[in-house]
Amino acid sequence: MNQFNEMVVDENDLVEGLLQGKNTTRIVTKDLEKIDDYNHFCSLFKIENAIEYETPSDKHSDKYSYKNADSWSMPSEYKQLDIVNYLIGKVTSDVQRERVQLELTEFEKREMLPMLQFLVYMVATLKHNNILWGVGRGSSVSSYIVPNRCTQDRQY
Repeated sequence: MNQFNEMVVDENDLVEGLLQGKNTTRIVTKDLEKIDDYNHFCSLFKIENAIEYETPSDKHSDKYSYKNADSWSMPSEYKQLDIVNYLIGKVTSDVQRERVQLELTEFEKREMLPMLQFLVYMVATLKHNNILWGVGRGSSVSSYIVPNRCTQDRQY
């Protein structure tokens, strides 16, 4: 484990994972040469199992969490959710629309729209299973569009 709580795999771990049928399409590794050879082979023979990887040193950015959103475990309907129109469709006044657009601009600048999609999925799952959740912590509590609010069945 590295300081980001990620398992850093080597060539042997990767081969073992492939043989066990584990998802190895996104990994964190220092062993790049063999993976590059494998990916080249996949490219030559049009095999779609190429391995995307990052080295542990790539983990310094906040964007890491969001740029890999395609690998997050959520149904495709949420991955494909047009979160901007979803949130704009929830407003009932010009004041609300301005606030939602202001916050969406900030989320877009930080490439964090996938996080909003995931939160909509998470809140829907919590509701479906009658699980109570809190308002959050830190700056998310002051956000107008964080899904605790934006997924409510009530008006703002």
